[in-house]
Amino acid sequence: MANGIIIYRGPSLLDGAPIVVIATGFKVKSENTKTGAMIQTYILRSDMPPTVAVKTGADASICGNCALRGNGDGSGRRCYVTVGKGPQAVYRAFARGKYPSVWSQHNFNGRKVRLGAYGDPAAVPIEIWKTVTYAATGWTGYTHQWRTTPALQPYVMASADSPEDALQAQMRGWRTFRVVLPGAVERLENEGRCPASAEAGKKLTCSICMACSGGKRRGSIVIQAHGGFAVMANINRKAA
Repeated sequence: MANGIIIYRGPSLLDGAPIVVIATGFKVKSENTKTGAMIQTYILRSDMPPTVAVKTGADASICGNCALRGNGDGSGRRCYVTVGKGPQAVYRAFARGKYPSVWSQHNFNGRKVRLGAYGDPAAVPIEIWKTVTYAATGWTGYTHQWRTTPALQPYVMASADSPEDALQAQMRGWRTFRVVLPGAVERLENEGRCPASAEAGKKLTCSICMACSGGKRRGSIVIQAHGGFAVMANINRKAA
């Protein structure tokens, strides 16, 4: 079996542009120390490298209205994903024809899966995620498109950019995942710290915790910014 497989190739549900979804980690485990050994799914433009998509604004096809993607020209980006690493490597392998496109739910039997290691699951037909999660033993996922994709509630968390966003999403039935600036301690009454975060002592990996799976579980999650988000926050603080 290949290390990765194509599980969807077709139009983005966000804007109709061509995208591809590639699941990796079937043979070589992910090196992400926060998530642990999970199958990673990358949602990418199929017609251009992710670095180009970010610089041209074409990443809207896979990220939608997420505020963390920046200004549509590569500037102001706060996303924790470094597109020049994992997403770029996956795209290059895809462009070389390294990933087969024949798959079934059995590929995910006994696996734990990250729905959207890069990209928003809302860009992809929900039938894909239903097939993946039916066989998987667990999954995590997030969407910024929670205002328009209520059908994803059983599968992913609503990504909230503010306390107001979190409360609005929760009133609509979503569990939420909210990022706060480094050093912030603000938490809503029903929010708990991410157990995989540095501020919580990295007690668990995502593959063990699995709290961010949407659905009917209790409570929501808050985490201090890390990666690109944290870097941009520190730059903005110094500039002020």
